[in-house]
Amino acid sequence: MFNALRFAALGVVFQLFAFGIVTAQISLSAESMGLGGGGTAYLTGYESLFVNPANLHIQEENYSMQISVMQSGIYNEYLLPETDFSQRSRQFRSAFLPFKTSSPNLELTEADRSIIQDRNYPGSRRVAAFQSMSDIHWLGLKWKGDQKTYALAFRSRVYSKFELGQSFFSSSAVERGNNLYGDRSFRHQYQSFHELSFGYAESFDFLNGLTPQLTEFIVGIAPKLVIAGSYLDAQYDNVYEYQDDIDRWNRSSVYSQRSTGAFSGNQTYFGQSQVPGFVDGSFTDLMKPSGFGFGLDVGITYMITFGGDLSLIQRDQTPTEKSMRLSLSITDLGAVYQFDNAEEIQTDRVEEELEELPAIAPKRFTGAPNEHLFFLNDQEDSPYDLNPEFSYDSFLSMLPTSIQAGALFQINRMKLMGDVRFPVVNHEFASKAPIVYLGTELKPLPFLPVRLGTRIAPHLPGYYSIGFGIESKYFEINTALKVKSSQIGPTNEVVGASMAGIKIFLP
Repeated sequence: MFNALRFAALGVVFQLFAFGIVTAQISLSAESMGLGGGGTAYLTGYESLFVNPANLHIQEENYSMQISVMQSGIYNEYLLPETDFSQRSRQFRSAFLPFKTSSPNLELTEADRSIIQDRNYPGSRRVAAFQSMSDIHWLGLKWKGDQKTYALAFRSRVYSKFELGQSFFSSSAVERGNNLYGDRSFRHQYQSFHELSFGYAESFDFLNGLTPQLTEFIVGIAPKLVIAGSYLDAQYDNVYEYQDDIDRWNRSSVYSQRSTGAFSGNQTYFGQSQVPGFVDGSFTDLMKPSGFGFGLDVGITYMITFGGDLSLIQRDQTPTEKSMRLSLSITDLGAVYQFDNAEEIQTDRVEEELEELPAIAPKRFTGAPNEHLFFLNDQEDSPYDLNPEFSYDSFLSMLPTSIQAGALFQINRMKLMGDVRFPVVNHEFASKAPIVYLGTELKPLPFLPVRLGTRIAPHLPGYYSIGFGIESKYFEINTALKVKSSQIGPTNEVVGASMAGIKIFLP
């Protein structure tokens, strides 16, 4: 009876694994970035608090405490290619710094528009999405107890996501079925979080030993306190559909916005002929607390060791070197109460008939905070001509909850891993479609890990990644770089980088 219950429980676990095989939460740590962006089964340091807390209990190095400072990463998708390093550096920074005044450097040429169309709107695609992310782990600790492993971490992350309709950059409509559409929809979401997480992991003895091999079923949980910076979700649903019977375009448009902190206070832009030429603000203003909340990250890992690996029964003396891991986690389960200078703008939906599509956008959009005020004001069909209603009530916003599943095969100096993720909540941090991450780690020398990876995602730019590290008994340093991919392979366009941070191991 007892064995039957154990096998039934294991069956439930693998059913959950099968369900979770469609999602994973991206990580910007150097190790994860080098492997393409996953890590549900791979990460075992303090950073697994935010990806899969169960992995805290996996010991790949002999130490009693791990200390990490200033691990950071950045990722940026963009409309136009830029291979000059100094210009790309400015693009990275501008994605997170407040946009204060309209810039002539953003003017588009016909050649620019042609590149944008080919690069971002292939076939009949009507809308393209672009993400920017920055992640700083200020401090991370991991230590072993008698039966459990614990970790504590403090990090800040800033995420931005914008979506642009194809007709901002092309006068040609998109054909869908028997209809023609001019999609000039717009959405920009921006949020920063400061998170203090504490978690632990332990072996779940009830499910251990189900096979003749040495196995271990590990569970982990990591609650966290979340302090949110300024919040923005500005959405302009603006679509033109051609009516063949009357030879005119039918336009349907509505604008909505929810914001807090430095993003609020834009009521006067509606009904005016022109947005003010300057918007005051700083990055510090965007980071100031505007909301608070609580979150939870939980995970499970089923690990099988083989080939004489005794790390599961000699945890204090023998690191794990030969194993198969199957992992499932749910991250960012929770919500944030947005209260500081809360504001909601909502217009009525307008339906009208027009003879032609409006003029294409004169400038590009980079995704900088407050840039939407200038970009939308430059359009002939600006939403600031619509009649808005305002509300100033506080509101709840969900954390970007997602389910992750991953697998890892490890044998001596080689690791093969794969992750898939799918967001539970449609959020600025997440894609709307399943994303697959594939990676491998090789050690040509015992102290030199080399990591390679890629991402497979519908409707998002692809990339390849490479990472390096230096490992010793007492410290570890890692770094990684991502480059945009093309149909024929990697390009020289840098889309992400993880800065070298140091991990210190105490015996």
